[in-house]
Amino acid sequence: MGGASTTILSWITTEVDQALSLVREHIARHTADSRDAAALKPCHEHMHQVSGALRMVGLAGATRFSETIESGFAHLSGKRPDPAAIGVIDRSVLALQEYVDGLERGQANVPLRLCPVYLELSALVGARDASEKDLFFPDLSLQAPLHPGNRTLPPAELKPFLLTQRALFQRGLLLLLRGQGGAPEMRRPLDALHQIAAQLPEPRALWWVAPGLVEALGERTDA
Repeated sequence: MGGASTTILSWITTEVDQALSLVREHIARHTADSRDAAALKPCHEHMHQVSGALRMVGLAGATRFSETIESGFAHLSGKRPDPAAIGVIDRSVLALQEYVDGLERGQANVPLRLCPVYLELSALVGARDASEKDLFFPDLSLQAPLHPGNRTLPPAELKPFLLTQRALFQRGLLLLLRGQGGAPEMRRPLDALHQIAAQLPEPRALWWVAPGLVEALGERTDA
């Protein structure tokens, strides 16, 4: 779940759900009587509580979204709230509530699902540079799989082996640049490097990904 286990999330789901429900109740009270500006005052504190709880369990994307809702309430402070702005914030709170509830039910932690309303919310608070990447928090703890033919070279053989694979890759690259194929010739040394990736510096996942990239380049060239 990208840093938050289902068990840990269950500890804070009730607290988060109650806080978000209170926020929506305050919004509804204000909507029913727009003269009651005081109805919105507790909302910022409730959202701050939600942000802290989400941060505690490692839900970085949801935390970013919650903090943006906090900014939305701060943006309304001291002003006569615009009904359209209140509508955006209310939809955002509901979206976050449904998102957290979905996580507890086993849905994948994909904060990008919140992006459409996040962009609306960001525009409300004047964040003109907001984009999808603000909610992109990949799980960096995952490790690339080992090569099926994983092997370990003796230390004395490692440097000559690397020099040979570099020369083979460069030969293939030259063919590719000349429009004479080259992709298979590039893939073979990359695959060989993937086999000994455990002996290479980080990021070792590079040697898992690179052959696929070269294969795609080859298909584009052949098209």
